[in-house]
Order: sequence, then C-alpha cells, then structure tokens
Amino acid sequence: MDEKVKNDEKKVMLVRQTGEGQDGRLKAVGSIDEDGNIETLDPTAANVAKLFDVNTNQPALEAFFTKFMEQSQDPVKTGISEIFIMAESVLNKLIRIDLDPQLLENYRVDPAEELAKMEPQIAVPRFEPMDISRIDTADMERMGIRMGDLEPHLKAMSYGHKSHGLIEMRPEMEPGGMRVTTKGRVSLEEQADGSLKVVPHYYREKCDLDAPFHNVLLDDEAKRNIVETRHAGKVIDLELEPGRMTPCYVSRDKWTNELVAMPVSEFDKRASIKNADLSEGEQLDFYSGRKILLKGYTTRSGYKRDAYIQIDASESNIEFDHSGLDKRRYQEHNREVYAAKRFEQGNPLPEGPRAMFIPKRVFGVELPQEAYNQWLDALNFPEKRKDVKATYLQGLQFPGSPERADRWVKPDYEAGKIKSYRWNPDYSRKQSSSQSQAPARTPSNEPSKQTEGQPQKRQSEREVRQVAPPKPQPKKSKSVGGL
Repeated sequence: MDEKVKNDEKKVMLVRQTGEGQDGRLKAVGSIDEDGNIETLDPTAANVAKLFDVNTNQPALEAFFTKFMEQSQDPVKTGISEIFIMAESVLNKLIRIDLDPQLLENYRVDPAEELAKMEPQIAVPRFEPMDISRIDTADMERMGIRMGDLEPHLKAMSYGHKSHGLIEMRPEMEPGGMRVTTKGRVSLEEQADGSLKVVPHYYREKCDLDAPFHNVLLDDEAKRNIVETRHAGKVIDLELEPGRMTPCYVSRDKWTNELVAMPVSEFDKRASIKNADLSEGEQLDFYSGRKILLKGYTTRSGYKRDAYIQIDASESNIEFDHSGLDKRRYQEHNREVYAAKRFEQGNPLPEGPRAMFIPKRVFGVELPQEAYNQWLDALNFPEKRKDVKATYLQGLQFPGSPERADRWVKPDYEAGKIKSYRWNPDYSRKQSSSQSQAPARTPSNEPSKQTEGQPQKRQSEREVRQVAPPKPQPKKSKSVGGL
C-alpha cells in the first residue's frame, strides 16, 4: 500500500479481461460477491464513484484472489490475465492520460502476495461466530448506521473484530433530535437479553497522548513510540478497574486514532508463529511489546516470507510489516509451491516465459498503427522480429520525470518490454554491422602514391576523407624564414 495514500482513501481495482468474447481491454471492478465473482464497468471518470472499494470489503476480496489463484492464467476459466490496485485519486489521474500502460504497470499486484498480506489480518477464531440476525436494528437506526454499510464487514465483526475501515454514521444528539454526520469503526457487543448491539468507535483528528489514559499518564518513550509506530513498544500498567492495576499492551487505532488497551493476559503466548520458531530472546522482546523480525514464516497458502511483527492492541492481533524487506528472498521456494498447487489442480503452469504485451500507447503517447501492427505481428511470429523497426515518438512521459522527452522506442522481445533510445537503434546496429563486414586493408590494396617519409597520420586522414580529393595547393618557397 502506498504510504502517501491516506488509510481511509478509497482504493479500486482494474482487471484485463481476456476470456471468450472479450477484447483484452481494461475494466474497472464494480462489485465482488461472496464467491469471488466480479461485475465490471468501463474505467471512466463518470464510473469512479461506483467502483468496488478494496479497503472496506476484505472477505469478498479474499474470495476473489483465492478463486483467481485456483484458476490462474486460464482465460477460459477466469477471463482475467492482469490485476491492478490503486487509490481512487491515482485512477483519476491515469484516466486523464488514457490509462498509460507504462505507468499502470506500477500498480500491478500479485494475487499470491495480496493473499499473504491478508492472512495476518485474519485471526483464527477462538469461538463460534455471533448470530448477526440478532443485531438490534432499532438502536442502529438511532446511531444513523445503515445496514448496507455494515454488510462488507459483518463476517469479521461476527468473530469479535471491528469493521475493517471507516463507515459513515449520523447519530442523534438526543432522542428524536438533531443528527451530526461523522465516521468511525464499529463492532458487535452481546447484550444480557441475547441481542447484539452495534458499538461505534468514532474517528478523531488525533490522539491526545497528554491526557490520562485509564488514570495513568504515559511517559515520553511510550508517547514517542505511539506517534512513530502506533504502539507503545512496552507493557504499561493501567487502572482498567478502580483500584486495580493491569499490565496492558497499548496501541493507537490506525483508522480512528483511538488509544486502545489490551490486557497482556488476553494474548496467547507461543514459541513459534506461523511455523517460524522464536528464540528465547525474541520471545522476551516480542511479548514485552517490542517489534521483532520474524524470518521465514509460512502463510496459509504455503508461501514463505519475512516480516516485522508487533502486538497490536487495537486489533487484538499481530501486526505484520513487510516494508524494507527483500520480497524475492523466498522466490524460488514460493514458485515451487505455486507450481505444485497448479499441478495438483490439474492445471500446470505453462512452460516458457510469460507472454509479452504490446501496448497501443507508450509512455502516454499513442503508437502509430503501422508500428503497432508490425510489433504485434512479430510478437506472434518470432521469425519476423529481425525486421521490426524502431519508431520515433515525441512527448513521452517517463515515470518519476516531470519533463516530457522525445525518444526512439522499440520492443525487446527477449526482455519482454518496450525500450527507449536516444538514437535510432536500427541505424546504430546497421552501422556496427557494416563496419564489421568492411574488408581489411592490406599492402596490396593500399594506395601506391604515398610520399616517402610522410607521417602515417596524414595518410589515415586521406583514407577517411573519401567524399572528394583535396584541391592542389600552390607550392610555397622553402627558403629560410619562408612561410
């Protein structure tokens, strides 16, 4: 996830549909059902508001990625070859430059990696899910919460978790009185009569770390850690009950900025996490609230990864942070796992490298139809690649560069990408080829009119100047002092 994007900013998904009857164009995902089936719309500015919000519907998103992995790269079954996820604001910018393929490539996602990211957030349930049909809808109405906004989060909430993201609320200031619009997370709480109450956790602009928290003032170290990492980084004794101090983990909710405490006794201690063993020192640091590096843990799908982990009191779970770590460390192992899964499903991975894609726009500039047809033809018929020509495009917008540039562009079929050049690569190649084929000079074919004792440099200069012989010059006097 892009760190510059706000946590509650809407994120959307684009897919390339390549199934039967599809034209290979990009489509935006409008909705995903609980089985992972999608409905798509054209990626236009008018449709952006109607698109599926990746941030707020993790169960459906997980179902989609799981289904994609099961039927991966089989257009007959999935009809999808590529997936891209980005912030809504980024999509609006991409739409204005016709979804430039080179820039779009920065937002391609790997379904296997996305599933691995989700798994740490999905805790193993410790009890039977609550019956959501027992939700007190009348009380929910008084708080101005719509059931439609809750539906994407109900599965997680039924297991005791908060909604995965912010929802809009319009609570009554007093019974039957004025309402105020706000936002926050919600959770379910079982009441004495068996009904379920929707509990709001309101959003606040920032967390007040100087105010007493459960009758305890936080020290400077804890406040600094909460600002920088969201977690206190140590166990703090808090007065959860009058007159009784309880050791707790403390974290700031990343969605609402609410400060949350979780008693240490409520977090199960173990010597290994996701099949990765913890040394005694790592256990001591981790269960004291500090961040540690978990090496070679195994995801639910069988893939290996590294992550920084820390106890997150606001989620009653473990936070996994993959930033700054080598994502390719277990690449070979994970490829073998993925290939084995595909083989077991009777759908083995195709041999050879992944097929190259020829875009109609290169770095924001439309490719001439003649060049596009030639490049695409050579992609399908390798014997024609030797005849492929570079084309000159003006006003190319390269990623990370504010200035536009003019360049020669040409596909590199072996590397599987479009390359840009300052000079025509065809001319450079032809020139180097002609130089390598030029006959070597020997004494038998050297010019015979070489003045005895004339420097070799003058002779070489005459060999280079082949356009026209030099004009005869009048002889000058060789007397002493003559010029």
